[in-house]
Amino acid sequence: MESQADIIVIGSGINGLSAAALLAKKGRRVIVLESADIPGGAVRTAEVTLPGFRHDLFAMNLGLFAGGPVNAAIGADLARHGFDLVPSNKPFCSLFPDGTSVGVQTDAEATRASIAAVSPDDVAAWDRLGAQLGDWAPYLIGLLGADLPSWKAVKVLRKAHKALGMDGVYELTKLALASTRSFANANFVSPKMRALLASWGMHLDFAPDVPGGALFSYLETLGGQMFGMVIGKGGADTLIKALVGVINECGGTVQCSARVSEILVEGGKAVGVRLESGEVIRASHAVISNVNPSLMPDMLPATVAADRKVARAREFEPGLATMMIHLALDELPQWIDPKAGEFNYVHIGPYLDNMAMTYAEAAAGTLPTSPTLVVGQPTVTDPSRAPEGKHTLWVQVRVLPLEIADGRQWDDVREEYADYVMGILETYAPGLGGQVLGRHVLSPADLQRYNANLVKGDSLGGSHHPAQFFFLRPVPGWGRHRTPVDRLFICGAGTWPGGGVGGTSGAMVADIVG
Repeated sequence: MESQADIIVIGSGINGLSAAALLAKKGRRVIVLESADIPGGAVRTAEVTLPGFRHDLFAMNLGLFAGGPVNAAIGADLARHGFDLVPSNKPFCSLFPDGTSVGVQTDAEATRASIAAVSPDDVAAWDRLGAQLGDWAPYLIGLLGADLPSWKAVKVLRKAHKALGMDGVYELTKLALASTRSFANANFVSPKMRALLASWGMHLDFAPDVPGGALFSYLETLGGQMFGMVIGKGGADTLIKALVGVINECGGTVQCSARVSEILVEGGKAVGVRLESGEVIRASHAVISNVNPSLMPDMLPATVAADRKVARAREFEPGLATMMIHLALDELPQWIDPKAGEFNYVHIGPYLDNMAMTYAEAAAGTLPTSPTLVVGQPTVTDPSRAPEGKHTLWVQVRVLPLEIADGRQWDDVREEYADYVMGILETYAPGLGGQVLGRHVLSPADLQRYNANLVKGDSLGGSHHPAQFFFLRPVPGWGRHRTPVDRLFICGAGTWPGGGVGGTSGAMVADIVG
């Protein structure tokens, strides 16, 4: 059996769907092929604990998409198909063992008061960094929205040089290369303020001492006050349903349970795909892959995969692993600082040295003694996710080993380590265990089972360390969303600008492919 499309998109993650929707709006005949039984990749919502409790299994924060190029281009279309967001003016806080917290709000005075309560000497530094972000934001956002390298990026840098001068460009460059610890120590005196910043680096694989971590930590921490946070009404899958709706409305197709076994290459050009079922689908214009770069060579003919430029993609390294714990609760956690119950994210590190040790233990294959916990409280702002008066909790455990050094498998230790994490949470929210109505744990191995792109439980789509970031992402020869194979393009977290639910790399590919 053989069929035809203008453009084939392999994988229905946020970037694959974004590219497909934008191209379908342009009139292209697009087909999206997804191996799983539902679309969405790492954006998935399901009732995995009890009926009526809707949990975002992986990603929860949709702020990057809300402010990104796809929403800007087709936001009205997405809204017609049900895309709805719930904003939060209290996006995150860090909670500490002594019962204090520091919370970031869109109300600048409220944030200052929270900082002053733990470190009056750091209020001025916070204000200075916030003003600096206001000056830098157009250029940082411009670079994140430009392919690397590209003339568009050069134009952004020229504008930055003109507006900020050489000193400003120097400071920007220094920030992009600095570790979170060095940046935090240079700007804050309080260990708690330093931890507030460093917690965001642990969302990716930027431990406090990893070069390049300061930029992400700076943007997310200060950006919380500037932009707040948004989550999907009823679940993050509101975005996936809307994107699929736009694709279908424009004549495209999203086909699930359709695993691609081979990308067809003729005369050095990608011309289509073969499914595991044996069906062949031809692409007259392009093939776009929303697949982890390390998996790509095995999808190509052996003669093509043997080429050094193609084979190099196998060297693309994953970040460290993640565990997800989803809880259905009778009530919100009773945090040792009650103010923490007002925020969508509660970070428990608690301090820089704990985070650094956690990363070192995980990298060595040891289960961390003090994992960094990102505790999402979506029902604080979106009660529709649970039955009336009930709540859901989204617990991301960062960071964990890709493989456990003593030979144990994640299937063997999943519940035991989840119990250990619950014990840590209990010290910050006494009585939490008694409030749990249902629990569902996803180990790193489970993450990969759900989505092959989450290699060994890496939820990032590949490490973001400097050797494979910026213009080096994913590997040399695969930059600017192109592969060594003509008419074969790549998008997703493994490409610039990296992880997160933004859709930006999908928009870049759609612009290239046209």
